[in-house]
Amino acid sequence: MQKKNTICIYYVLAKNIYVYLFAILRSLQLYYINIVVIVFCFIRDLQLYNKKCRLKSGDNMANVLSQQQIDELLGNLRSGELDIDQIEQERTSQKVKEYDFRSPRKVTKDQIKYLTNIFDNFARFFGMKLTSVLRQNCQIEITHVEEEEYKEFNNALEDSVLVGMMGMTCDRAKIEDEQVLIEIARPLSFAVMDLLLGGNGNVLNIERDYTDIELSIMKYIFNLMTPHLNNAWANYLEVEHILNSIETNSRIIEFVPPDVTIAIIVLEIEIQGVKGNMNICIPTTLFEKLFPLLDSRNYNKKGDDKQELRREYILNSLKRSTLNITGVLGSTEIEVQDLLGLQNGDIIILNERKASDFVEVLIEGNPWFEGTVGIENKNYAIKINNIKSDIGG
Repeated sequence: MQKKNTICIYYVLAKNIYVYLFAILRSLQLYYINIVVIVFCFIRDLQLYNKKCRLKSGDNMANVLSQQQIDELLGNLRSGELDIDQIEQERTSQKVKEYDFRSPRKVTKDQIKYLTNIFDNFARFFGMKLTSVLRQNCQIEITHVEEEEYKEFNNALEDSVLVGMMGMTCDRAKIEDEQVLIEIARPLSFAVMDLLLGGNGNVLNIERDYTDIELSIMKYIFNLMTPHLNNAWANYLEVEHILNSIETNSRIIEFVPPDVTIAIIVLEIEIQGVKGNMNICIPTTLFEKLFPLLDSRNYNKKGDDKQELRREYILNSLKRSTLNITGVLGSTEIEVQDLLGLQNGDIIILNERKASDFVEVLIEGNPWFEGTVGIENKNYAIKINNIKSDIGG
């Protein structure tokens, strides 16, 4: 904001310079008088602009130039230390970011792409889960992936936070219970709890510590994340997550040493008009074990095995599904008026069926088998004799 204000002031100064210099050239005999007028107009315009900025920014006085800064700016313009053309050229030129070779980047572009794909899937599926749990539309999207030292991230946190410490385990990468940090913004956490307890989610900023009941509720939310974190990694590696603890004091969190570089995946969550970030922090020391296994050549070689494992996982999930099985002993057709007139004790006559006729067995309403009725351990049972050729028809 201060940079924007400064550029606007430069524009006002440049405009006045051109106008008054033209007047000076036409009135050389009033040179000294014009100089005084120019300085007076500069000060007047700056004061008016400063006042206008104060009215627009309200209480945000830190973004408005002070009178001392205006005087310094005028002095630099008079002495020639400031060049408006050079400032405009620097503003429009391509920005170059300095690279510090003493602390090189630990996360490569390929790794950032992997992390973006993984947590984009997590955001999509966890967003649908939260929508069903909270009965409110929940939008989660990944904004960016960045890296920085853990001490810088920790220093930026407030004293009172909500952090879930997840344990990551991957047998193939020989990782066992390595810590992953998940931090949820306070306004977002209170909105989620309010919705779970029957509120509307429109809560004010609450400046207090979390109670034991609130931590139990948020523990439930963190546990909802674990299967979706596992599924997000499932396309690449078989990874398991488990919630180890919940921390509320950022100064006593024991995550990694302060100088260790971490990758921060920033997710923006919007629920019922409340927006907040969820930061997922993964130490880059884990990347040395995880990402060599995600190499594209290695991934293609393992593609068939991975598809087979995925197919087996889906089949095992289907095998545990519950199905309704119905044995049709007989059927008939009646008119609607007869159906409406049925009472207790009425008898419905079914179509005649020969003793050799099979009983049709329906699976979820679809004919699959044919069998005969019998008794097994004093219970009625159906023995399967044939499998219908038009299954599901």
